[in-house]
Amino acid sequence: MYKNRGLIHTSGSVRDFEKNLNILLSDTFNSILKYEALCLKSIYSVPVTVSEAHMIESINRAGEPTVSELARLLGITLPTATVAVKKLERKGFLTRASDGADARKSFLSLTESGLRVDKAHSLFHKQLVRRISAQFDEGEKEILLAAIRKISEFFQSKVKPDEF
Repeated sequence: MYKNRGLIHTSGSVRDFEKNLNILLSDTFNSILKYEALCLKSIYSVPVTVSEAHMIESINRAGEPTVSELARLLGITLPTATVAVKKLERKGFLTRASDGADARKSFLSLTESGLRVDKAHSLFHKQLVRRISAQFDEGEKEILLAAIRKISEFFQSKVKPDEF
C-alpha cells in the first residue's frame, strides 16, 4: 500500500529507516485528519470542522473554562481562540456566562447541540480505536502501544505544556 508513497525497501541503514519513518508519520497524521473530517461530516452528520470538534471536546473536558484557559489548553493564541469561540457561539454550540466579580471574564459552556457534537466525536474516536485494534493480535498490540508510547513521550519532552 505504501510503495506508491515513496517507501523504500530497507537495507537496514539508518537513512532508509528515517526516510520511511518520515513518510509513515506524515501520511498517517494526514490520513487520520482526513478520515476524521470525512466521518464527522458524512457518517455522524456533525456540522463542525475537526478543529472545532476538538475545541468542543476541550471545553467539555475542562468544565467551564475561560477563553484564555481554552487557548492555553489547545496551545493556540488568545485571538485565535476568541475568533473560534465566537464562531462556535454563533453556530449555537456554546454559551458564555460572565463572571460576576470581573465582567471582562466569561466562562464557556456547551449547549445541548455542543454536547451532541462532543458525544458524536467521542463515539468516532472509540470506534476508530476499536477498528484499529482489530487489525492486531495481542502481541502486536503490546508492541504498537510501546512504540506509540515512545513517540508520544518524545513529543511531550519537546513541548512544555504551556508552550506552543
